[in-house]
This record gives sequence, structure tokens and C-alpha cells, in this order.
Amino acid sequence: MKLVIFKNLRHLHYLLLLTLSINCTNTNIAIDEKENYSLNKDVLILVKNSKNKKLSPEYRKSNLYKAYNFNANQKNDSIKNNALLKISYQAYKLNDSLFFLKTNKEAYKLSLKLKDNFSIADTYWNNGLFFFKNEVLDSAYIYYYKSFNIYNSLKNQKNSGIMLYNIALTQSRLKSFTNSETNIFKAITIFKELKNHKLLYQCYNHLGNIHQELKNFKKSIEFHEKALINLSQLKNKKTYTEGVYNNIALTYQIQGKYTEAIFNFKKALKNDSLYFKNIKRYARLKDNLAYTRLLSGDTLGVENELLATLKIRDSLNNISGVAINSLHLAEYYLMVKDTIKAFSYAKNAYKLANSVNNNRDILASLSLLSILDKENSNYYFKAYQKLTDELQLKERNLRNKFARIRFETDEHIEEANKQSSEKIMAIAIGSSIIIILSLLYYARHQRGKNRELKLETEQQNANEKVYSLLLKQQSKLEEGRVNERHRISQELHDGVLGKIFATRMRLDFLDIEGADETQQKYQLYLGELQGIEKEIRVISHELKNELLNDKSDFTQIIEHLVAEQSGVLNFMHQIEEDDTVHWSMITNNIKINCYRITQEALQNINKHSKATNVSILFSSKNNILSLNIKDDGIGFDTKKQNPGIGLQNISDRVKNLNGTFVVTSSLGQGSLLCIHIPITVLDTNLT
Repeated sequence: MKLVIFKNLRHLHYLLLLTLSINCTNTNIAIDEKENYSLNKDVLILVKNSKNKKLSPEYRKSNLYKAYNFNANQKNDSIKNNALLKISYQAYKLNDSLFFLKTNKEAYKLSLKLKDNFSIADTYWNNGLFFFKNEVLDSAYIYYYKSFNIYNSLKNQKNSGIMLYNIALTQSRLKSFTNSETNIFKAITIFKELKNHKLLYQCYNHLGNIHQELKNFKKSIEFHEKALINLSQLKNKKTYTEGVYNNIALTYQIQGKYTEAIFNFKKALKNDSLYFKNIKRYARLKDNLAYTRLLSGDTLGVENELLATLKIRDSLNNISGVAINSLHLAEYYLMVKDTIKAFSYAKNAYKLANSVNNNRDILASLSLLSILDKENSNYYFKAYQKLTDELQLKERNLRNKFARIRFETDEHIEEANKQSSEKIMAIAIGSSIIIILSLLYYARHQRGKNRELKLETEQQNANEKVYSLLLKQQSKLEEGRVNERHRISQELHDGVLGKIFATRMRLDFLDIEGADETQQKYQLYLGELQGIEKEIRVISHELKNELLNDKSDFTQIIEHLVAEQSGVLNFMHQIEEDDTVHWSMITNNIKINCYRITQEALQNINKHSKATNVSILFSSKNNILSLNIKDDGIGFDTKKQNPGIGLQNISDRVKNLNGTFVVTSSLGQGSLLCIHIPITVLDTNLT
């Protein structure tokens, strides 16, 4: 860029017009009008209070926070999600960035959970508005595009058109006017079909601004006039008409047609209620009118008008408006050769523009300062050149990024459409094949199921045989024990007892003579022999008559199992059994599984628990067999630790018996396995 030397004020005016025109224009903003949501009554009242502009911003935010807290306690449904979307949108309107980001993220997550694509698109729209407002244009573009794709897939024409408009607006901010115009015409096609004159007005107004930037002034005015035609169809025009007249006037102003520009500014200001309806627009029109008069050479009353509008904008805290006003005043004072005031206002404009990162106003103020401050002219020019280069590079990079995003998105849509067509063809051609495959699969599945049932039956039979063998082995041991008792009983009764009896009888027939003391001892010994006979007879009968009780078989098998396992880590064990348990009434299927469960639990204790004491309790109540296995080992955290294969095997066995299985454990507190099995159930699904 070559150094621009301003030979006269006319050159300066032209440069500033090019720089400031877009700021003075009623630049379109992103469309953020949302459809009404169905909300909870209490939330609705609080949200309405947050929208009431007559209330203080703090009070409005307070109501919005209350609405959020109340809504947080509601169940996760579409009503709650609608409220989140509304709250998020209001947070955006109130410039509460952190609260907006938080609530919109929550709405997005809940929308995903509810599989509500429309609400997902709404969250993207909210993000687009937020980033557009904060000049993060690449992010705004991405979210608008995502939102458009969803609305388009849902056949929602209105919202699809609005997203196209917002995309176009984002593109125009980066001077990608051709792409912006293309998307605006797509949106116009949609809005014409919907006969939505308000949205058509916004599209044509934006087209007028685009062509003003492109210096196609005739087209610009044509599009603005089309915007006015669509506005004439609206009942509530608000102050949109005055905004369009402002744009038309500025188009004439840039061309140097000051008479036509002044005419249109005055036409807009004929609305006597404009000051009360939209004071911000009123101040813009008054400022633009005074500035146009200044450009035309009419300085009468211009200073007072510019100072009056500056006061209004300052009272509204409209920083960008104050910056533009200050630049216009700087030009005025430069024209009347009051360079001190001119420099002061130009410097103030530069400071304000920097505070809000308004690059156009920064450039305009640098241009003025380079004229007003001769000593630092080179500094201001270099700053102007540096910022211009940075903006051009940024705009070029973002345009390339937008093109890449658009290409990837269009490519994705094209691929999706292609895949959709291929799917339809595949469904049409392959329907008969699917039916055949389904029949084959069903037949195979049935064969597999039959084979599985057969394997399960064989497994059950095998388990039954294993248990029968255990019982036979135990019975043989018991039979040997009983036979040995009978033999001992018979030997005592028939042998030893008989001999003692015979000996006593012989002694009884002996005629023992002697002193009385000797006679007494003799009778005492005979009595003792008779007592020994009775004791032997009792022992003999007890040995012969002892029967195996119900628990002798299964309980002894469990005792043998526990004794074997306790030998590995030498833990102490205790087996208890209530009198309510009658093993003879319990099926072998249940006993086999109880044996396997106990075996699996003891193996787990040996591997992991480091226990020193293990207790096993069998009990029965209301036809429910309970098995509790407790150890005093190191325990584990049941919430964090996934069940191992051992516990999973126990769980499977219990499920097959239609029982319940609970593990209670904590670090350092040992473990407790509680198993409850219905006794009356015969479950053949033994694993």
C-alpha cells in the first residue's frame, strides 16, 4: 500500500465515506426471532420478567436465574428442554455470556438425550447468534451451517431460510459478497413461497447493502425499494421503513448526490414518534443528515446537531455511535480549521473504537489523525497499514475456511443423498433376499436353540451323575460306618456282655464264706458287674439304633469341600445349618448348584480375600433356601470394581434357579455373599 497524501478535504471526505458508510448504514443483524416454546407456568412468568426492558438488567437476570433453578428440578422432558432453550436465548439477549454458554450446552446435551433434532438445531442457532455478536465469525458460520442442515433435513423451510440469511450476513462481514448474495437469493426463494414479507424485507435490505459495498449503486437502491414494497405489506412496520430510507440516503451520499441523500434522511425523520419508538435509529438519522449537510458545504447549525446526537448516543452508552459522531465532529472542526478540537475528537474516536474492537472506526480515526497530527503522521499511517493488512489476511483466511466448510458440507450432503438413493434401490432389490435370509436365519437359529437345549440337558444329566456319584461315595462310607457299628454292637452284646453275664452268674452261685466285710465287698463287686452289663447293653443299643439324619449326606459333602479349601490358606471355618433345612425335600439340581456356588466362593476367597475366618450358613424360610458365605478378608469396592468371572458364574447359577444374589463388601471389612433360592422351583437350565 502506498502512502496516501490528502491534497484537500474532498479526498479525505471520500476516503472517510468509504470507511464509515457501512457503520452509518442500517446494517442488518442476524435474525434471532424464535418460535414460541411450551413452558412450565412458573418458568414462563420468570422468563417474561427477564424480557421486560422496563426492569433493571440486574432484576431481569435474577428472574432468569430463578427460572433456571426452578427448571433444574423438573423431569428431563421436552418441556424442560424448551425452558432451557428459552433461558439460554434470554441469557444471550441480556449479554450474560457465561450463563448463556452454560445453559445452551445443557440444552444441547438434553436435546441429544431426547433425540430432538429440532432442539439441537436451535442450540446451534443460539451458538451462531452468540459468536456472530462477538465477531467470532468462523464459529458463527459453522453453527449456522449445522443448524441449516438439520432444519433442511426436517423440511422446516422458514428456519432453513433464516439460517441461509444469517450465513449470508456472516459472509458479507468478510466481504465475501458473491457467496453472500447467492445464499440471500436462496433464502428469498423460500420466503416468497411462504409469503413472509418481513423476512423478504430483511433479505432485500441486505442485498441493497451488499451492492452499496460493491459500488453498484443503482442495484442497491432497487433492492432497498423492494424492501420498502415488502414492508408495505406489514401491519406492524415498527421503524423498519425509516431504516431503509437511511440506507437509500447513504447510497446517494456515497455517490456525492447530497440533495437526494438529504431528501431521504428528512423523509425518514418525518415520523414524529421515531424518537420515542427507536431513539437509537433517530440519533443515527440525525447524525447522518448533519454529516451529509457538512459534505455538501452547508455548515449552518451542523455543529449543534452533531453535538446533540453525540449527547443522545452517549446517554445510551452506544460506544460505536459515539465513535462515529466523534469522527464527524472531527471532520467538521477540521473543515472550520479548529485543529485542536478536531484532533481531540479524532483521538477520542480512536480510543472508543479500540475499546469495542471496531476496526472500521479505528481505520477512519487513524486516517484523520494522520492528517491532524503532522509530527506523528508516519506512526498513524503505519498503524493504518498494519491493521489493514491484518484484516485483509484474516478475511482471506476466513473466506478460505468458509469455502472449505461449505465444500465439505455440500460434499457430505451430496454423499448422503447418493447413499439415500442407493439405499432405496437396495431395499427394493433386496427385499426378497432379506426374506429368504430371514427364513434361513430362523431355521438356523431354531437348530442352534435345539442344540443348546440338548447341551443343557446333557450338562444337567452330567451334573446329576456327578452329584449321584458323590452321594454313592458318601453312602458307601456311611454304610461301612453303620456296618462297623452293628458289628461292634453285636460283639459287645453277644460276646462281651454274654461273657460278663455268665461270669456274674457263676460268681452269684458261689457260696462265699467269710467275715461280714468280705461278704459286703462280694455283693458290691457283683453289683458293679451288673452295672457294667447295663452300660454295655445301652451302648450296644445306641450303636445299633443310630440312624443317618437328613443332613448327614449333603452337609458332610459341604464339610469335606470346605476342609479341602481351608487347607490352602489355612483359614478357620464354621458351617451352620438351621433345623428348618430338610435336604431330603430339596432337589438335586439345587444341591448341585449350592455345592458349585460354595466351591466358587471358596476359590475366590483363596485367590483374593486373604481371609482368616470363613462362615457358611444354610437356612430356610417360606420355601426359600438361603446361603450366606462370609469372610473377614481385605474386601473390595463393589461400586468401582467390575465383577470377576467367579462372581459372574455364581450370578448365572443363581439366575438359572430363579434366585437372587447380593454381594456386600468394602475395603478392609471383608465380604458377604447372600443367595436366596426358591426351593419349590425345578429349574432344568443348569449351567
